[in-house]
Amino acid sequence: MSYICFTIVLQRFYENYLNMPSFKAIALKHQIKSDKTVNIKIRVIQNRKIKYIGTGLTATTADLTKTMKIKTQAFIDDTNETIRAYRDKCNKSPEKVEQMTIDQLIDFLTAVEKEINLDFIAFGKSHIEKLQLDNRIRTAQDYQTAINALKRYIERDYLMVSEITVKFLANFATWIVQNPVNAKQKTTMSRAPSHYLSSLRALHNEMKSQYNDEDRGIIHIPFSPFVKFKMPAVPITKKRAIDAELVKEIFDLPAEDIKNSKGTNRYDLGKDCFILSFCLLGMNSADLFDCSDINKTRIVYKRKKTRTRRRDEAEISVQLQPEIASLIEKYRDKSGGRVFNFYQTYSNESNFNKAINMGLKTVGTKIKVDDLEFYAARHSWATIALNKVGIDKYTVHSALNHVDDAMKVTDIYLDKDWSLINNANRKVLDFVFKKKEIPAPINEAGVKPKRKPKKLAEPISES
Repeated sequence: MSYICFTIVLQRFYENYLNMPSFKAIALKHQIKSDKTVNIKIRVIQNRKIKYIGTGLTATTADLTKTMKIKTQAFIDDTNETIRAYRDKCNKSPEKVEQMTIDQLIDFLTAVEKEINLDFIAFGKSHIEKLQLDNRIRTAQDYQTAINALKRYIERDYLMVSEITVKFLANFATWIVQNPVNAKQKTTMSRAPSHYLSSLRALHNEMKSQYNDEDRGIIHIPFSPFVKFKMPAVPITKKRAIDAELVKEIFDLPAEDIKNSKGTNRYDLGKDCFILSFCLLGMNSADLFDCSDINKTRIVYKRKKTRTRRRDEAEISVQLQPEIASLIEKYRDKSGGRVFNFYQTYSNESNFNKAINMGLKTVGTKIKVDDLEFYAARHSWATIALNKVGIDKYTVHSALNHVDDAMKVTDIYLDKDWSLINNANRKVLDFVFKKKEIPAPINEAGVKPKRKPKKLAEPISES
């Protein structure tokens, strides 16, 4: 038996007995056009179902026998090469191919041709709309900012995903630094490359997750440029935490009737929200804006930033402290819809956060702190707890509603004990506002100085 005959027999065994697809280049008689031309197609048989894949080749009746077999060698060579490529692709994932329907097989075989039609920017727009519907406003804004920068760079509104290469990303990162949108942004552009490209990487991964089906072997986006691309380093941010004495100064600042043209008092808003956040374990502005669960003794909420990414939905229960009783009443939502009434003045959490930071600029001038930001409340609580009060790092992590990677598995089996973080909070607030002394550390002689314990301020009673 010749080599060619053996190959044909082996292929038939492969297709008929191993339940693999068969391929044949054909021209259909009923599709011959008036000019005596006909398109050549690849016939695909899978589980006794038949479909056809176009080849882009056009033959004439002179290229065919009377029984419609292709006789022109150039067409035979071209179609054999195509069929060989299809078989090679099937041979790489035989178990998956066996389970495919005929439609799934056609998608699998033609995936490379489809990838060039995937518009990354169009996908980004669609995904951002979904995030907005899910009320993930901050993430949607980050993605939109990155997409806007990308459109300015390429100077068009579309970008095929196949165009995103390592070189493309490197050039884009350089362009970001060299082309700030305005003078204000120029001062913060050191963080922009990492922020923008991190957002684009997340979108790219989301796009691959949607269009690629690894189990079925359907890969519309085979490229992973972000794997080889070295992401720009995130620069070390300036110190955000402020000392306990400055937190106390903010607390002691009197209210002032400083209203803007719209009649809102951003100074009081910034000052009050800073103290609310500090006394509520560094609560973010998005959660101050959105939280809705309060009783006489505590606020319970799910941290908006991470609630969708954690098994426990980032829930935390914060005990109310006497220092903020008047502020809770001042901003209480009398309708009962939420804890605070901020949403009745500001359309969304982003505008609310901007208003707070604008107010804190005035507060900062009074306490002589340049560029005071709302996030300093959260950083300050953590820094004071760890460095001044002696709270252990794990409790600080829990109080900030973070997850300690080293404890992820253990945390699954542990019930939450909110008393640990709330007792830590009471110690921090007592140190800041009551000036109670903290037990002195062991001195150089190895002796811990004796000191009578001081009674701490009592939190709001739970009775």
